[in-house]
Amino acid sequence: MELLPKWMALEQPESDRALGLESPVQYRERWISIRIFYLIGFLLYFAFNLVITGLWPYLKILDPDADKTFLPYLFAMPSIMQLAFSPIFGWWNNRLPSARVPIVIALVAFVVGHVVYAVLEDIPIYRKEILLLSRAVAGLATITSTIYRAYISSATTVAERTQTVSHINLAHTLGLLAGSALQPVLAQLGTDGIVLLGFIRFNMFTSMGWISAALGFIILMLMMPCIFKDHHIAVKEIAMQNSDAGMDKVWIPDRVRSHPIALTLVAFALVMFAFKAEQS
Repeated sequence: MELLPKWMALEQPESDRALGLESPVQYRERWISIRIFYLIGFLLYFAFNLVITGLWPYLKILDPDADKTFLPYLFAMPSIMQLAFSPIFGWWNNRLPSARVPIVIALVAFVVGHVVYAVLEDIPIYRKEILLLSRAVAGLATITSTIYRAYISSATTVAERTQTVSHINLAHTLGLLAGSALQPVLAQLGTDGIVLLGFIRFNMFTSMGWISAALGFIILMLMMPCIFKDHHIAVKEIAMQNSDAGMDKVWIPDRVRSHPIALTLVAFALVMFAFKAEQS
């Protein structure tokens, strides 16, 4: 029972304070920023599992003439966006002093994409095509996984890194579970649902878009400079370990071991292929 309060307290351990790499205030700011990325990881997988289960019945409501040959495009569009834009955003992120800007752009796309998804029933024409467009725009947010993994590698010490990556994976898993658990609850709204504020149609399908957009907006607010602050402690740690060699020696890398990296990428690709295939 003491684990959660300790995890939330963000008090700097004595062992970290003894290293002299950061003050208690900087430690707290650094871990707030990392935990914002936990929330983003949770949101991506939550929205994915929440929306994807209703895609086919929602498509049939929007376009009764649609067949299942169109469905794979809806499933694949976020992955296509990630494939196309992750290298671009990764290259861009490496040249920025902060990860905030690309993350904010991705979150804005996430919110816009899900708002479009939620209002499709009020659009009279090209519903099927606009649904595909909404999946593409919201799918742009998947590039954040590239950015927050890169940020974590620079915002954690060697001793913290493995546990932090494990927490990111836990956030992904909890997102999948929450999306699966909420979908049957929203199904109770039926296809008619209710109307909020006189114009927001909130039924078993549109509610998924509105909830995802609302969560995305909340996390977007957490990316404000007064809350999210970049702290690249890995640079300080390497500099301390190489203080005798000088800072000009710090960034000289060892020879990249391409074979283990390639095997890891292939294994990850196979896992994601199997996961997507089961979802489809």
